[in-house]
Amino acid sequence: MMQIELSANQTGTKTFGIGNIRFIAPSWQTSSRILFLFLLLVLFLYLILAFGREGIDNPWLEMNTGYQQFILLQIGLPRALVAIGAGMTLALSGALFQITTRNALGSPDIIGINAGAAVGIMVALLFWPGVLPIPVGALIGAVVAVLLVYVANGAVNGEIQTAKIVLSGIAVAALCMALVDFTISNTRIEQAQQIRSLLSGSLANRGWQDVVLISSMLVFMPILFWLGKQLNYISLGNDIAITLGVPVRLVQIISILLAIIFATLSVLVVGPVAFVALAAPQIARRLILHKGVALFCSMLVGALLMLSADFITLILPTPGRLTVGLVTAVIGGIYLMYLLYMEFRRIG
Repeated sequence: MMQIELSANQTGTKTFGIGNIRFIAPSWQTSSRILFLFLLLVLFLYLILAFGREGIDNPWLEMNTGYQQFILLQIGLPRALVAIGAGMTLALSGALFQITTRNALGSPDIIGINAGAAVGIMVALLFWPGVLPIPVGALIGAVVAVLLVYVANGAVNGEIQTAKIVLSGIAVAALCMALVDFTISNTRIEQAQQIRSLLSGSLANRGWQDVVLISSMLVFMPILFWLGKQLNYISLGNDIAITLGVPVRLVQIISILLAIIFATLSVLVVGPVAFVALAAPQIARRLILHKGVALFCSMLVGALLMLSADFITLILPTPGRLTVGLVTAVIGGIYLMYLLYMEFRRIG
């Protein structure tokens, strides 16, 4: 029978074990902040389900009529769950890229992964419909984008030059989006609308099949548990990590592959969404005062950012409900300027 044990060493560090596996228990301050994030997430989930365009429509989340059941179970709940899942995948992708590239600006939307996946979706729809599955096309596009960034970065012997990776990623992203726009402008209206709907960064018309697709991220959770510890060692420096027996190159390869998969999943379900992957890991580290990798907290922050952005689209007095990607892009632009300013101050 599996036993859970609690203990504290001579330095006062509390640990808990499940069988032969031991974990460092978070401090009270960290635990309280994580709990606060979780409660905020539950609050926004309730608000999105209870609110309508005219205010609170269903405060008790009742399903007494067929209409209430349809609105709650077929529209509101799938949309909210997709937002949570997409926020988590984006946050994980951003966290893995940032620690691997050692750059606070390393995220799939800036490095060009989202744009590459968008090109892959477009190619699968227009050039090989029914032959190349859309998820496979998106994944291939994301991988090609990473390779282009890697080549444009001028990497030598596998070493990434962090000073150049952002510029390389911006160039690749611009090239990919220019290709998407050019192709859409030269296709039939029906095809162009289909592509636009997939790449709009929107949560509209999302159903349970999208929930199932984004939930496939759970398959990789066991790998993330192992990866989180290894990345914390790598955050101290490659030399220290190697001394501690960490397979640095293998961990970096797995991290990049998982980051690509998570970013691709998000693009498949909601389209390219800016800001979340960039900001969630940074906010998580500042909240829990963690210098390493805070993957679980980043997931909570990413889900909270997506849900709160979706709630903003619900309460804004606009003729129609805005896309969540538009809201995150506006907020993300301001946050990106702040990060660039702090980076220039650090270099200067």
